[in-house]
Amino acid sequence: MLIEKAFLSRFLALAFSYPSKESLGELKGALGDLALVLRTLGLNFSVEDLAREISAVESRLMDVQGEYTSLFETEMKAPARETSYELDKMARRSLEMSDLEGFYRAFGLQLKAPLEPDSLVAELEFLSYLYQKEHFLKEKGDQEGVSVVADARVKFLRDHLGRWYEIFVQKVKEATEEKFYLLMADLLKLFLDKETEEIKDILKLTQYKKETLEGSTWKCGFM
Repeated sequence: MLIEKAFLSRFLALAFSYPSKESLGELKGALGDLALVLRTLGLNFSVEDLAREISAVESRLMDVQGEYTSLFETEMKAPARETSYELDKMARRSLEMSDLEGFYRAFGLQLKAPLEPDSLVAELEFLSYLYQKEHFLKEKGDQEGVSVVADARVKFLRDHLGRWYEIFVQKVKEATEEKFYLLMADLLKLFLDKETEEIKDILKLTQYKKETLEGSTWKCGFM
């Protein structure tokens, strides 16, 4: 089921990217595959509801782009970045950024603007990459390689994405009535709840203080 998980991680990354005619078209075109993946993974989610919402978003794209910017970027009602939820920014931000970049470099990945290393999109795309690499090595019969990648995946979920997706979902639900993002938040939680249920010692981020977020200058993402 590694390829299915890679697909779903990538689908979620695209859904939480800045909405455009192209990205919405790509999401719509992938709905058939999404339905198959959800059945394979045993995740109960309405693809039909999502299809309706994507069509609705296409018809009022500028409004939804404004909502995206307000939610995740300017007003940051539900910031889509891991270090936004670190209350002790001075002590933790550089450490978390360094650790994230270490994960990316270890797998030969480079970064580019406009994504940031701690963004939800970058972390989901990296998770998708790990699932794909694990699948490829498994197909080759490289058990040592599979073990290395699987260990990295567990550590990445434990130390990064698994720490903050729940508070992100909570803030989305509190901050918007846009059903597309509410559905995507539900799917994100459904997927990551299952992926992290057997990972021990995840130190969850549970609070958010908006007033501590000023001054960010990080600008990078995956090539």
